[in-house]
Amino acid sequence: MTGPSHSPADHDCRKLRSRLRMGLLWVLLLSSLLSAVSGAADSKAVTTTLTTKWTDTPLLLEASEFLAEESQEKFWDFVEANQNIEGEHDDTDQAYYDLIVKKARAVLSSVQVNMLKFALSLRAYSATVHSFQQIASNEPPASGCSAFFSVHGEKTCDEDSLAELLKTAPQRPKPFLFKGDHKYPGSNPEAPVVILYGQFGTPEFERLHQVISSKVHEGLATYVLRHYVANPSEKKVYLSGYGVELAIKSQEYKAKDDTQVEEAEVNATMFGENDPVDEVQGFLFGKLKTVYPELKEQLKELRKHLVESTNEMSPLKVWQMQDLSFQTAARILAAPAAEALTVMKDLSQNFPTKARSITKTAVSSELRKEIGENQKFFKGTLGLQPGDSALFINGLHIDLDTQDIFSVFEVLRSEARVMEGMRSLHIDTPFIHDILKLNVQPSDSDYAVDIRNSAIYWINNLETDHRYSSWPYNVQELLRPTFPGVIRQIRKNFHNLVILLDPIEESTTELLGVAEMFYANNIPLRIGLVFVVSDEDDVDGMQDAGVALMYNRVPIGGKLSVGDVVKVLEKKFPYVEVSSVLGADSTYDSSRQDGRAYYQQTGVGPLPVVMYNGIPYQREQLDPDELETGELATDQDVVDFIMNQANVVPRINPRVLSTSRTYLDLSDTNNFFIDDYARFSTLDTKEKSTAVANSLNYMTKKDDGYIRPVTFWVVGDFDKPSGRQLLYDAIRHMKTSNDVRLGMINNPSAAVSAETSRVARAIWAAMQTQSANNAKNFITKLAKDETAAALEEGADIGDFAVGGMDVSLFKDAYDGPKFDFLLSHAAYCRDVLKLKKGQRAVISNGRIIGPLEEEEVFNQDDFLLLESIILKTSGERIKSKVKQFGIEEDRASDLVMKVDALLSSQPKGETRVEYDIADDRYSAVKIRPKEGEVYFDVVAVVDPVTRDAQKLAPLLLVLKQLVNVNLRVFMNCQSKLSDMPLKSFYRHVLEPEVVFQADGSFSSAPWPSFWTCLSLLSSR
Repeated sequence: MTGPSHSPADHDCRKLRSRLRMGLLWVLLLSSLLSAVSGAADSKAVTTTLTTKWTDTPLLLEASEFLAEESQEKFWDFVEANQNIEGEHDDTDQAYYDLIVKKARAVLSSVQVNMLKFALSLRAYSATVHSFQQIASNEPPASGCSAFFSVHGEKTCDEDSLAELLKTAPQRPKPFLFKGDHKYPGSNPEAPVVILYGQFGTPEFERLHQVISSKVHEGLATYVLRHYVANPSEKKVYLSGYGVELAIKSQEYKAKDDTQVEEAEVNATMFGENDPVDEVQGFLFGKLKTVYPELKEQLKELRKHLVESTNEMSPLKVWQMQDLSFQTAARILAAPAAEALTVMKDLSQNFPTKARSITKTAVSSELRKEIGENQKFFKGTLGLQPGDSALFINGLHIDLDTQDIFSVFEVLRSEARVMEGMRSLHIDTPFIHDILKLNVQPSDSDYAVDIRNSAIYWINNLETDHRYSSWPYNVQELLRPTFPGVIRQIRKNFHNLVILLDPIEESTTELLGVAEMFYANNIPLRIGLVFVVSDEDDVDGMQDAGVALMYNRVPIGGKLSVGDVVKVLEKKFPYVEVSSVLGADSTYDSSRQDGRAYYQQTGVGPLPVVMYNGIPYQREQLDPDELETGELATDQDVVDFIMNQANVVPRINPRVLSTSRTYLDLSDTNNFFIDDYARFSTLDTKEKSTAVANSLNYMTKKDDGYIRPVTFWVVGDFDKPSGRQLLYDAIRHMKTSNDVRLGMINNPSAAVSAETSRVARAIWAAMQTQSANNAKNFITKLAKDETAAALEEGADIGDFAVGGMDVSLFKDAYDGPKFDFLLSHAAYCRDVLKLKKGQRAVISNGRIIGPLEEEEVFNQDDFLLLESIILKTSGERIKSKVKQFGIEEDRASDLVMKVDALLSSQPKGETRVEYDIADDRYSAVKIRPKEGEVYFDVVAVVDPVTRDAQKLAPLLLVLKQLVNVNLRVFMNCQSKLSDMPLKSFYRHVLEPEVVFQADGSFSSAPWPSFWTCLSLLSSR
């Protein structure tokens, strides 16, 4: 690290008790980044730069990593279009950059292109590219190769050698592949792995890429690309996105070097003559120079005079400081809206030299009143006190203290993706922001099953049993202070312990012993048992020990037998006939089957299972917030309240309940269908998903016009028993719920032919030619194994027609010669759903659940679970918004499905803040968005004389240039200040895109520049 260099005059100034402090407030993408701060003297200037430890990386490679985060498909499209760009641009850096942006426009929207420019300015992906370079350093290239292949550890850049290495590759272990590796589409996963290390955009890469891609098309290789720069630059990567402070130790004095030739105070250069808004004592010189260009020299002299008088650093009186916050706000709000942010940046970042002139600013009563009214709102809804700051982007809170520019970039990118997706679905911008406010992300809380079931034998009841009658009954007792870890003794069933067990297992004794201990010691816990025993009709307690229901008379390590039970019963109840208790006709046998049915329905896993309030293996305390908000009252059934929470589901299925989820991209609108396989095969992933959605017809419970918020796509080979069983269970569930619609995608196990697709073709023909109800009844019959068996034996498909079907029309479609829909379905399952032939999956509102294992059961209860989750988290809320559009029901159901997939696919973040701030006439800077385009709703609350204002102003300026914004900046001023609010100068290094010099070369570095007299400054 080097400090700033100084002229002799500066050296003399330093002797007059002045010290320099430059604190770098910066944030970087990776913790491994190393900062290097340098200062340079240009006249009286102090500048800083920040560099990485590694060398510069090509912007073309960084752009590709940006695209890779969008999709691997876009990454490879970009690589294919830029295999060799030598000769496509002149030798200047700017021409190289412009070519990258031009090529990116082919695969990105205009908003995404701006995001790419910002990412390149931040050098956000330089570390990613360098990580590939580090990996390549562990595999040094073959001699004389600037790009090379690595085939299971053996390296070459020769085409003939590659063929030989592929033959011998199975003799060597496959290499480890990283999550960020780029795998060429269509690669054969069973083939040898070939890693190409190279820099795309060069002739050598083009040659090797064409060689290996041809091998992939022949099914001979899995192609993986890793970036490798053979001759890396010696320059370091200059970073942006950080702040620099120049602090003043004291304003009690100022020193002046009078040995130098008298000249204009160099403080004048603090402002920079080329600033777009050069405000001095209320004069906007940037505006004046534009309006009166003929007075340029006179304005320059006036500015110089005002600056010399403005930059007095003499201390202010206490009474002069009291209103500085309001006066600064008034100065900002007096500027034109387009320039107000620049004024705020200038005033806050140069406040020590601006304060004296600001004290002369008058503050209107309307401004004071409106700020006061807004501050009541800020405190009540946002928790902000006067002087606090906050930033919201589309309702998402951006914490200025903890979130860096890279996290802000990710928020912008994610929000842009969602908004553009909804816009492509023809949703108007005002509705887009309404839909964004819906919190549709899956819950992080543990899921619980409903314990309100007759299969549970409750040992006690805290609310009705006499032994608990002395306990208080009021739920407000939960708010009474108590020692940590103490369960409050309240006569309410807040805590419910349910044990599911098989009585003959050894572990049963221990679990029931624990339950008995809880009961005997009056622990406020309701205890229930579920006995999971044989549910066969011909089994009774005389044959099955589990049915006999006894324990604690078994040798250690042994199992309970019927004989053990009979002996104990005969001893305890000598006058009772044992068969009357354990026999098939016993009154105690009536609920025997309920326990196993409840266990199978809940799917909670292997026995024994312990559940607390329905949550397996968890013990959580009731949150008292519900009491404070009045959601839980004393006269309410506590168990009903607990079981009605969003995390209570009818069944536990880890595959369904997992928060790690994959979604289809359904945010496209096109007129493609699956009836032309040749055309379908040329579509990209998003277009294929839309074509499939366009082509599907759905089965529903009723044929009425109704918006259905849940859409299931069942995927499988319907000519195989496993595929038909999945379809049959889906149909059974669909017939119980009018909120569900069901579509089918066939994934054939074998090559498509008339013999291998009888059921699949019959399903398709019925959906295309018959009424919804007739098709549903016919397909239900087709899903049964006996129907498929009869068809295989040569039965006529018309024999299975249901009443009302147009059989001739159906048979014409069934016997048609074209199999395009089957070929398209097979290609979709392979290329988009990533399924192997014949594998099954379920897609619920765009969420892919699968591939299901060969023997995995996914039954009617699982479809019910899926439906309940969708309805609770997203379906109903999105449906209520879509209803407002007034569109036809089938299209509305499609829109619910697509919007749900789009919103749910986004990373889970904080809940959006809803604000309705009406008072913005006098106290807010307002910048309206461009009409007809999606926009970001940005709300900032700031005190203009705080450190947050110094950081926020440049960020908002960049946002305004980067994206279309509806921006409101509310002033949150403090009154009666007793001290100088800002005692330092500040610069923030941030640009919306890469900056170039006049000759077209990269600007040497983004840096903050302080033009000031060092005699005024000192370090602490």
